[in-house]
Amino acid sequence: MNFLYRQLPWIASIIVLAIILLVTISSSQATDCHVLATGFDEKHKRVIQQNVRGSDAYFSNLYKIEDEIFTAMKQCNDSTPIITAMGELQLSLGQVPLAQLYGEKAVNLDNDDWNAHYVLGSALNLQKKYVRGLEHLQLASKLQPDNYSLTVNLCSSYEKNGKFQQAINTCSQVIEKGPYDLRGTAYYLRALARKGNNEPALAEKDIKFAKEFGFQQ
Repeated sequence: MNFLYRQLPWIASIIVLAIILLVTISSSQATDCHVLATGFDEKHKRVIQQNVRGSDAYFSNLYKIEDEIFTAMKQCNDSTPIITAMGELQLSLGQVPLAQLYGEKAVNLDNDDWNAHYVLGSALNLQKKYVRGLEHLQLASKLQPDNYSLTVNLCSSYEKNGKFQQAINTCSQVIEKGPYDLRGTAYYLRALARKGNNEPALAEKDIKFAKEFGFQQ
């Protein structure tokens, strides 16, 4: 018995070292998964920018990324950034119900991840589940208030839900402060909201501005 007592400090030290090692490995793996997700996002953006949407090259390159994410998911199956990257990819592939499933999983893993809410909200809106879609886009916007691409989607969601004044106010933020390439879309969405808000003259002006900024339906 005395021998066992003498060994207790040593045993406790081993347990503490084992816990520290496990935490270090887990943290390192999370970092690696985040780096992988960032790489997938960059590849995804390049495909969108460099290929005609719907073309053979567009789908071929997206499917290559999908295969890479599937491989990464074997070691990062509980990584919110990886799951979110797959959800975003499914949106681009037109697999909207699948994007919703990945979005829901990502939100369940981390309810404070803005991109997870963005993917889920976008997928819900594309399926005309506008009320739930708006809820998630509002959460995403609260978590990432200076993301104007997200703000444009939030504006559209307000308009789809018949919240026309909120849509007008939200689109106006993009028009006043957002990047040039988003302003055409923001003007167009604000025009839709103004039509819904019974402001036809202002809506016509916004349509004109949208065209001047290169917006095409």
